[in-house]
Order: sequence, then structure tokens, then C-alpha cells
Amino acid sequence: MKLTVKTLKGTHFEIRVQHNDTIMAVKKNIEEIQGKDSYPWGQQLLIHNGKVLKDESTLDENQVSEDGFLVVMLSKSKASASSGASSAQPSSTPVTSQAPPVAQPQAPQPQVPSTTTSQPERPSVEYVRSLPRHVLLMLVSALNHAVLHK
Repeated sequence: MKLTVKTLKGTHFEIRVQHNDTIMAVKKNIEEIQGKDSYPWGQQLLIHNGKVLKDESTLDENQVSEDGFLVVMLSKSKASASSGASSAQPSSTPVTSQAPPVAQPQAPQPQVPSTTTSQPERPSVEYVRSLPRHVLLMLVSALNHAVLHK
């Protein structure tokens, strides 16, 4: 089926997917079409009906149909997007992990040049104000999710 994907820049594009594709497969499809520099799959958040979709779920499970659409946005870090997990209840106790002491010294690691990824262009205020209310609520929900799961 063809599926419309909307961006925060106000553009949209279509992708070909199967109803039983996982969200991760859809993200990789978007990366392939739009380019790794623009939409790396590990940083994508896909939103449908105000809900951030989990990587392991399918389009069918999220009731995504051909006449609907997804919104794609990028999270700041690869780690927070690739987990794709949104918990139903936030944990009230912080989880801390302590690594066991390292018994052997580590060899020096070679210096790897850091790569900077270009940030997508921010949408204009006029564009954001022109968005329908349900889209704005969906974006706020996704941003809250991204902030809470850093």
C-alpha cells in the first residue's frame, strides 16, 4: 500500500509498505527514500494519531491505513529513538546501574573523527500556527515523549 508521510517542514512524501511491516522497517524505508543524512532511521520518531509508534509493532497493530498518514520527526540522539519503547506508566524510582570495577587496564582507543549531522531546518512560526489542532497535539505528545525518554 502507499502511505503518506508528513514532515515538520510542511512537506510530505509517499512510501510503499505492506500492512504487516514493522515500524522499524518503515523507518528504514524512509531513510532509504529520503537519505541517511536527512532521516537516519535510528533518530526517527513516527507518530500516528498522537501516538509515538514502537519499532517492534506493525502498521496493522497501530491501525495505520492507506488513507491515513504518519508524521516523521527526528530525536536528538540515536539511543532514545532506537529504543522505541514508551512505557504506560513512568517509573517513580530512578534506575541506576553500577558497573563492576574493571580489573585490567584498557588499551588507549584510537581517535575517531567526530561526525556532525546537520539538523533539519526548523519550521516557521506561520507554518506551525497553520497546522490543525490535532497535529499540534500529536507533535506536543511526541516531543514530551522524546524529552521524558532521553
